[in-house]
Amino acid sequence: MREIKTVTILGANGAMGSGSAGVIAAFGGAKVHMLARDVEKAKQGIEAAVASVKTDTIRARMIPGSYDADLEKAVAESDWVFELVAESYEVKEPINTRIAKARRPGTIVSTVSSGLSIGRLAKAYDEDGQKHYYGTHFFNPPYKMILCELVTHSGNDKKVTQALGEYLDKVLGRAVVYTNDTPAFAGNRIGFQLMNEVAHFAEKYADKGGIALMDEIMSGYTGRAMGPLATADFVGLDVHKAIVDNIYDNTKDEAHETFKLPGYFQKLIDAGKLGMKSGGGLTKVVKHADGKREKFVYNIKTGEYDPYPKFDIPFIKEARQKIKDSDYKGAMDIVKNASGFEAEIARYFISRYISYSLSLVGEVVDTKENTDGAMGFGFNWVPASAFVDFLGGPKETIKMMEQSKIPVPKLLKDAKEGKKFYELGDKLDARSLFKG
Repeated sequence: MREIKTVTILGANGAMGSGSAGVIAAFGGAKVHMLARDVEKAKQGIEAAVASVKTDTIRARMIPGSYDADLEKAVAESDWVFELVAESYEVKEPINTRIAKARRPGTIVSTVSSGLSIGRLAKAYDEDGQKHYYGTHFFNPPYKMILCELVTHSGNDKKVTQALGEYLDKVLGRAVVYTNDTPAFAGNRIGFQLMNEVAHFAEKYADKGGIALMDEIMSGYTGRAMGPLATADFVGLDVHKAIVDNIYDNTKDEAHETFKLPGYFQKLIDAGKLGMKSGGGLTKVVKHADGKREKFVYNIKTGEYDPYPKFDIPFIKEARQKIKDSDYKGAMDIVKNASGFEAEIARYFISRYISYSLSLVGEVVDTKENTDGAMGFGFNWVPASAFVDFLGGPKETIKMMEQSKIPVPKLLKDAKEGKKFYELGDKLDARSLFKG
């Protein structure tokens, strides 16, 4: 296992930078150079790191500094340089050039990115530097969200990869998912496929409830704490656009067209309505004079905001009750057998989610346990393989996929009936991710 005593954090004042630093200092016991554009911002990052892990003991191991004055010195004495600057090649590549000149042989360098090419970023380094360069995609906030997508490229050394993975797992307490250097990696490729296609369906069914209806159909009984479109509002429509545009421009698979950004998303982005961070996007909350809060939802047809509606869809109520009663297979039986267009949509998206997750095995990840881990630990969504078991096994799942006209992945076709398909049960109880 890798021994890491000194770490440099670049971008220490950001939420991800300070949160990651807190985890590294608290769990890893490392000395951490906290670098930002200026020392005051770095000091703010230290305070945020301390707050994130709720212990003051790490403060003594954190050293504030600036890029201009301290980068080369800090990098030269570090075992790991963790770069979390802005998500663009224009910002990351010049920083990498400086790191490459200052790092010692054997020093790990990694970047946080939700989709930039790790192989391209690694080109700033010599052969040893490329062997030791990785994507370490932590999820926010790192203290609570334990997923780390460890992204490898063709220049990596397998022994270094194994040692770094063991350190992230055993020392930092990360749920490590190994992914290849492909657009958006595993979690975002799968998650944003579903979110973006649901957004298209919201437009298709705009006269029946649109955004609110889709989040009702894809609510907690389908294995997620937050509806897909509420999730898009939470992460920001601009971030959503950047991720799906990257996937659309750089991939070609059966789901390619589902990554095309819906026109109404672009309209909202152009108007500065980016989601929760801007006070509203797909939804907004208005505080009235009497202090009461009211939720509104964007009307795709009119461009206005309407009061958020309530729905009375019998099969959803029945499925939720089964979830509350801890009868997860019973809930899925209701979904499989329900009538009406809402049930057809639910079956379509559950099928799509399972199919797309499993189809990425071999391209994005080497095993389905990696896609399952990405979705379970990173998105808090019931993993695709667990859905297969809740639906009654491979045959029942394939039957639903075929009825929904969703491609059946080879992994599912080859699966043995009567054997559990989900294999992360000892690490993540998928039942806990359903919401009644």
